[in-house]
Amino acid sequence: MNRLLVLLSFILLTAPAVSQKSLKVMVIFAHPDEGEIYTGGVTALYTKMGHQVKFMSLTNGDAGHHSMKPADLAKMRYQEAMESKKILSLGDYEVLDYHDKFLKNTREVQDKVIKSIREWNADIVFTYYPADGGHPDNMTAGYIVREAAPRLQMAKTPVFVYIRDFHTINFSYIPDFAVGIDAVWQTKLAACAAQKSQVNEAIPYKMGILEEVKASPEKQKKLVEENTYPFSSVTNINMPALAKWYGSQTASVKYAEAFEIAEFGRQLKASEMREMFPMLPGK
Repeated sequence: MNRLLVLLSFILLTAPAVSQKSLKVMVIFAHPDEGEIYTGGVTALYTKMGHQVKFMSLTNGDAGHHSMKPADLAKMRYQEAMESKKILSLGDYEVLDYHDKFLKNTREVQDKVIKSIREWNADIVFTYYPADGGHPDNMTAGYIVREAAPRLQMAKTPVFVYIRDFHTINFSYIPDFAVGIDAVWQTKLAACAAQKSQVNEAIPYKMGILEEVKASPEKQKKLVEENTYPFSSVTNINMPALAKWYGSQTASVKYAEAFEIAEFGRQLKASEMREMFPMLPGK
C-alpha cells in the first residue's frame, strides 16, 4: 500500500499541469483582419493552450479597395478570413453581411451579437474601446457590444475586455494586463499576411507603392510586419502592465498586446486573472 501511495504521489508531482477548464473566447470587431492585427497574439496563445476562440466581424469589409467591386471584395475578404482561421486554429470566424463604413448600432445587430455570444457560451469577449473619432465602424462595434451586454441573460456573465485600435491606442490609458506574444509572433504575422487584399493591395495603393510591393515578396513581408508591429510592440504605456505580470521576465519580452477589463460584465479579482488569461506567467 505504501509503495502504491509513493507511486501515485510521484505521478501527481511529475505530471504536466492541466488547466481546470477549456475557455471559450470571442473577439468582436468591425472588419475582417482586425482580430488578427489587434489580438492575433493572445488568440494564438489561447488556441495553442487548447482553448477555443471565435472571431466575429460585424461588417463584410466590402469597401476601401482601389479596383475591386464591393461584392467581389467581400467574397475575397471572407476567403482571407477563412485562411487566417486555419492559421490561428480558430473554432469559428463569423462575418456578418453589413456594409463596410455603414455599420449602425441597431437593435438588430445587437441581437445578432447577443445570439452569437450565447451560442458560443463565451467566458471572455474582447471588443473595441469605443470613443469619438477614428473609424466609425470600429467605434460603433464597441458601442454595440457594450449596449448589448446587459441583455445577454446568460447563466455566467462573460468578462469583457477592451481592445485599443489605431485610434484609441493614442489616448492616455492604463492597461490592466499585457501579454508577451514572442512565442507566437510569426503565427500572428502569418494571419495578418493572409489578408492579401489589404496588405498586398489596398494599403500599398494608398501609400503609392503598389507596383513595387506586388513585385517583391520581401517588400510584402516587410509591409505586413510594419502594419502589425505598432499594435504588438512594448511601449511606455504597456510596460507597467507587463512588469506587473511578468516581473523579472519583462526585459525578455519583445512583442506584446495590452488590454483593459471593461467596466461592464463580470469583474475579476486579481486572483482570477490567470484563470481567464492563462498565458500570463504564474508566480
